[in-house]
Amino acid sequence: MGLVALAAVLCAGDCAAAQPPGDACASLTGQSIRWIVPSKPGGGYDAYSRLLQPFLEQRLDARIFMDNRPEAGGIVAALAIRDAVADGKTVGIINTPGLMTASMVGDGTVPDPARDYTVLGRVMDIQYVVFTGRDSGISSAGQLLSIARERPILVGVRDSGSSSFFSVPVMASLLGFDYALVTGYVGNAARTLAAIRGEVDIVVHNFDSAKRYVNSGELIPLLQVTGRPVSQDGMAPGLDILARQQAGASGRTPEQAERDAAALNDIVSTGRLIVAPRKLSAPLTACLAAALMDVLQSDEFLAAARRAGLSIAALDRESAQENLDRAALEMPRFEPMLRAALDQARQ
Repeated sequence: MGLVALAAVLCAGDCAAAQPPGDACASLTGQSIRWIVPSKPGGGYDAYSRLLQPFLEQRLDARIFMDNRPEAGGIVAALAIRDAVADGKTVGIINTPGLMTASMVGDGTVPDPARDYTVLGRVMDIQYVVFTGRDSGISSAGQLLSIARERPILVGVRDSGSSSFFSVPVMASLLGFDYALVTGYVGNAARTLAAIRGEVDIVVHNFDSAKRYVNSGELIPLLQVTGRPVSQDGMAPGLDILARQQAGASGRTPEQAERDAAALNDIVSTGRLIVAPRKLSAPLTACLAAALMDVLQSDEFLAAARRAGLSIAALDRESAQENLDRAALEMPRFEPMLRAALDQARQ
């Protein structure tokens, strides 16, 4: 079944229950809206986008078509949203922490989520968890740290534009271990296979993306790095607790370690935002943001998300922007270690 057909099935007639938007969105009635996605069809960003599509179409009385732009780790998509005409007919979903990292350590051409967009709302936060393959010989976070005393830990990542890239050097610094990045694993499936095959020691995934591999026993969760607590037998307590325990190894006081772990969580919890070009008018911003939140909070949409196995952690426009502004203030403390990680990845 195609993704468009799947979205229609998940909607299952419930979209018709949504109420029509107010007059502020009258200019979009009957129009086509381009929704830009920073991944190929079938990826996580695409799945969330297509889940939203039929509900928002009904809510706005408009047609939404998907424009997948996976090039350059999603940066091409981010540029396309930023540079579009701010008329309400171009919106998209972004990997906020990954984009913040690439913007900070890049050459000045990568969009900055805190400055270059109109935020409409957040679809989900990110529950990052460290996983290892079942045949790695590593069964706990404590065992991982013991191995790290003997050699660097091999970590599979995509590139500097991924939010997992951001979390790895910060986590390693907080826990006081050396690591080596193995780059080029595009997509969760590629990184998962790298861990299962033993090409790397660990990978960092959003928990939802890895649940089926955990359930099959192919991936073992070791430690939660960010996000709402995940209930999983055998997994270590959150990074904040372990960072306090490892404060001596990281050269921090327990209080400093806890603050840095909280800052990491603040940045990653910016999550996946729905955004439009920066100069979108106030009436269109309010209208689109209200329509998005109506959908994200509707029983029909949440039921469709459960059927699709997708978790929702919605934030309205104001709250999402507050999170983003706070994260932007926290980012500079991590710049030196991120630049060092980038240099390592380029070697």
